[in-house]
Amino acid sequence: MRSTSWQTFRFAMIYMISQPIAFLISPLITTSGYQGWISLFLGGLVSILLLCCTVYVGRLNPDVPWVQFGEQIIGKWPHRLFLFLVLYWCVYYVSVDIESFTLFYGSTYMRETPQWFLQLIIGLVIVITARWGFVSIVYIADGLFLITMIGIAIIMGLFSKNADFQMFPALWTHHKMGLAFRDTLTAVSWFGEWFVFLFMVPHLKFGAKTLRNLLSASLLVTFAVFMQWMLTLFTFGPYFGSRIQYPLLELIRSSTLSGLLGNADPLLIGLWTTSMFVHDSFILYVGTKCAAELFKFKTRKAILPLLCGTAVVVALQFSRDTTLFLFDMNSLSVVTFFVFVDALPVFYAVIAYVRIKFGKNFLQTSK
Repeated sequence: MRSTSWQTFRFAMIYMISQPIAFLISPLITTSGYQGWISLFLGGLVSILLLCCTVYVGRLNPDVPWVQFGEQIIGKWPHRLFLFLVLYWCVYYVSVDIESFTLFYGSTYMRETPQWFLQLIIGLVIVITARWGFVSIVYIADGLFLITMIGIAIIMGLFSKNADFQMFPALWTHHKMGLAFRDTLTAVSWFGEWFVFLFMVPHLKFGAKTLRNLLSASLLVTFAVFMQWMLTLFTFGPYFGSRIQYPLLELIRSSTLSGLLGNADPLLIGLWTTSMFVHDSFILYVGTKCAAELFKFKTRKAILPLLCGTAVVVALQFSRDTTLFLFDMNSLSVVTFFVFVDALPVFYAVIAYVRIKFGKNFLQTSK
């Protein structure tokens, strides 16, 4: 399958928006308050830089998978080290998502259900989706795109009337730039996962249209998260808003609407759940490609249960101390690790540019 640029746009929107719109808002209000918009937009700018570096690296040899071609840019062992870091990142990220989703369902809808059972079911759904393959994941994202975008637009429009826009001047008067830069790292850790698109090569060609559509997706994701952050802040205020774990759900519950729109949380949860499965299934797909290259497995499907099973076991360990998990999830060390992995295309792009600039043509050996 060869992905079109618009297919890539739709997949990027679903993949990139599923996590920050659910988990970034509350921590950002907690730490930044009224100045969270600075962190969001700075994070969006850094995300665009990471995207441009990803596209540059993807264009160097569009017919060879990056897991094979990368070692010709920075060397065999540094490349294998980075692949191992990405593999670790994949398993850790999926385990965090499983635990976060378990906490949500366990505390909201299924309070009597054991956490381990929810984690096993979620892990099973993720591994089945991942086994369908890359093509199926992209088609699922295609089907989700339109209804998800319409749902977000309608909800933001309807619930904006509950917001107190007299708070707007506070966005310009409450500034602590040191704190804003710290939270920019947090925003980048959610917005900057563009390096995973290198694993779509050679299915994806990084042409001018693809770059344009991915840039559009990056801007739209940043804008959508900003709008939800602002509505949450203006509706609940900085104190109560920082204590809401699931802002979009609380926006619906706090509304005075009745009928379908007033009880739209099951529909939104269904859309978000499916987008999360797309996100984690693709991350497992990335992890299998790394593991296959590192350990020379002949088939990637045999690796999927191992990676997903490891993620479930890690999630089970997280569930033993939920308070520590929620603290570590936004700690500086975890955020820094995520940003470092997100910045891998920058290392490859800089080294490739320097080698090409000094006439060291490594492209011929990859054909």
